Amino acid sequence: MRKIASILILISIALYTANASKCQDDIMAQLTNGTVCQSTDDACKTALAQFISCGNNCGQNNTSDSAVGNCVKSNCSNISNDTVKALYNKMVACFDSVLLFSALFVLMALLF
Repeated sequence: MRKIASILILISIALYTANASKCQDDIMAQLTNGTVCQSTDDACKTALAQFISCGNNCGQNNTSDSAVGNCVKSNCSNISNDTVKALYNKMVACFDSVLLFSALFVLMALLF
């Protein structure tokens, strides 16, 4: 029974790792390529710049990924633009999947 649980957890970890990595890559590609906002949507560009600034502040004031994620969740959620709000929601979901991956990793470590 323990072997089956270990195998299932290994498979789950592999799936969550791939999903979390793809999620992060997708978000970074959107930001890097400038595809979050349309070129004529100044309100979106302004909201995105404010969101990025808030995220950068969280990154400078915190050292761990979980602290940065919690800071972004707490301090950067007041977004009025729907496009940027969708990006924020995607980032939060991505962050939550990374936390789930961490929890699975701890669970697996306890099994061995």
